[in-house]
Amino acid sequence: MKTNKVNTTDIALFAKSFYLLGDTLNYCYDCKYCRLNGEKCEERHYQILPSEINENFSNLPVAVNLFYGDPFLQMENTVKYLRMLESVHHKGPVIIVTKGDFSKFPDEEFDLDLHIAFSTFGVNSNLDGSTMERFEKNLHQIEMRKHNYKYSIEYRPIVYNVNDTVEAFERVLNLAKKYNLAVGYSGLQGKPESVKIWEREGIDLHPYPGYTFGHKKMIDDKVVKCFEDLARAKGVPVFRKTSCLFSYVHDLGRDYNAHYYRPSELGCENCIMKEKCHSYKNHLTLDKDLSGIIPFDYEIIEKENHVCILKKKGICEFPTPDCEHISGKIIRIDEPLTTSDVRVIKWLTGYTVDASFEESPYISESWVQDKSLIKKR
Repeated sequence: MKTNKVNTTDIALFAKSFYLLGDTLNYCYDCKYCRLNGEKCEERHYQILPSEINENFSNLPVAVNLFYGDPFLQMENTVKYLRMLESVHHKGPVIIVTKGDFSKFPDEEFDLDLHIAFSTFGVNSNLDGSTMERFEKNLHQIEMRKHNYKYSIEYRPIVYNVNDTVEAFERVLNLAKKYNLAVGYSGLQGKPESVKIWEREGIDLHPYPGYTFGHKKMIDDKVVKCFEDLARAKGVPVFRKTSCLFSYVHDLGRDYNAHYYRPSELGCENCIMKEKCHSYKNHLTLDKDLSGIIPFDYEIIEKENHVCILKKKGICEFPTPDCEHISGKIIRIDEPLTTSDVRVIKWLTGYTVDASFEESPYISESWVQDKSLIKKR
């Protein structure tokens, strides 16, 4: 009998684009805008490898030490997790996002689809805990490495009246062009707890006119157009969504977060992944057997103008027309799920999901093949 409650497990933590593996530190670069500043005193340790939970999870994208405390500030620990993933032959992309000194990362071979994403604020600022000089030195390191991992640039957050100038855009894009790198970018996430910290500490951060702070990382449309026009003129691939960037760099057959169900909202028309994603979505079928992949009773249906559950519940801060015009082949699941369940289903199958779900960084216990793991946590 179905219940309205989701039995979740906290043995693993999920973000919008990654399975999170690693540990927190109690110090970092003290970037004033960081959405993790409210977590600097929280200890988090997520040390269970994806394939220990479910054999299919060996294909999930994993971010190592994407908690408070840059992965390069805990270099030995970060390398330890890379070796752990290597030992179980993890197949999915493994991501390190860093502002740290890349010269301190060991120039060693890893039997992983390893990706170093260099984070930049685009300008030197007292809001940022690093510098453009370190960022440029990190990029220069790419040319000196014997073991050539995959690389990209994370230009975030773009902040109103701080680092959203043509000069800042040009500097980042010119470096991306020089080193043949794709760029992911986003606006400032102003979660309520972050806004309280900024107000308490007198940190001068503001949303774009006409917008309010929230979980969505909003940038004014004119600023987006300016940045993307400059990137297009320079031949630099840029992406609004993290998963689109990593899917491109890792030459995947689609965006693993299935953003192609919302093409207008996310600028798919001008994306270098457009043809891949469009073809993949069009070749999804109604008779695909997913019983060995997802642990829920399901049905694949064809649906036009499906409305996102967050829009239905009225809890989406900035809904777009795409939110009520999702169409195509969709997995329908009658039992309640979490947003992390939905993400994992997208990552593993390429379908979006029609289900009632609640916001949570945790997945349902149903995924866990070795139930003894739940008792150990």
